[in-house]
Amino acid sequence: MHKLPRSHPIQQHWQSGLTGLAGKTENAIVNVEQTGANDYWGMLQTYSLSEVMKSRIQDLEIMFMEVMKHERKSGKQTSIVYIMDLGNLKYDKRLLTLMTGPLKLISQFMADHYVELIKYFVIINAPSFIFNLWRIIRPLLPERTKNKVRILGDNWREEILEYADPSALPDFWNVDGQSIFTAKLLRGVKFDENEYFKGDIDKDCKQLQVPAGKIEYISVPAEAGATLKWTIHADGELGFGVFRAENEEETDESLMEMVYPHFSRMAGPTTAPLEDSFVCPKAGVYKIWISNQQAWWHTLKIHYKVSVGNAV
Repeated sequence: MHKLPRSHPIQQHWQSGLTGLAGKTENAIVNVEQTGANDYWGMLQTYSLSEVMKSRIQDLEIMFMEVMKHERKSGKQTSIVYIMDLGNLKYDKRLLTLMTGPLKLISQFMADHYVELIKYFVIINAPSFIFNLWRIIRPLLPERTKNKVRILGDNWREEILEYADPSALPDFWNVDGQSIFTAKLLRGVKFDENEYFKGDIDKDCKQLQVPAGKIEYISVPAEAGATLKWTIHADGELGFGVFRAENEEETDESLMEMVYPHFSRMAGPTTAPLEDSFVCPKAGVYKIWISNQQAWWHTLKIHYKVSVGNAV
């Protein structure tokens, strides 16, 4: 993915934050996340979480490859100083929904697959309510992730220089005509509310109920080269993945072939439905995995439409 153009529509709104070597932190590369300014709410009202993950995984893979390049050059283990700029962050119901839902699950994904890539999560430009928010969020984070967090104080412009050289820090942090910070980063664009997803559930959708703690499969046979396409609406958090099996009765994932990224938890209820397609690499029974294993009481209700196009 790191070799592909960075061209997903979401990436105009969630800009790359890589600037260069930290300098002050040995063998580290700086990534500045414009957390407070990014329009995460608009993003999740416009795109499904699976589209968000496609965009985000590419950026994580780009970070990973930059780290590997420096490791080949230096011969030493390299990592990311991940700076989260909370400027303009507003404390409201939307923020709590994001932090305890989609953003928490993206953080969990990073912890599962990329945590050793990150040396520190450095939080700067934090509003006064950040410590109240931190008390809510901290227990939800994986232990390895929360131990990497550093929250800087009111003098963050000075304190951040303990982690990185000014040349690796964005010039939009400069104030009062200063030119201390010199890195150039693009600013994210807000989403147009007129473009928010407003579609209704298709009348052709079928329904599926998944009891708390259970898993269900949507199984369809397909030939090699056929296109499998799906649209899924969910009224709560769910697990999602696609496997290929030799027969429809198979329910053991360890005996099936994973053919699409497997997410144990995706935030719900969905605003924009999970939609995607791919060309089936082999003939077999393709099984869309829907999990409600994390729920204690809630029965997950799914509306779905799955189709298989003819092999080319």
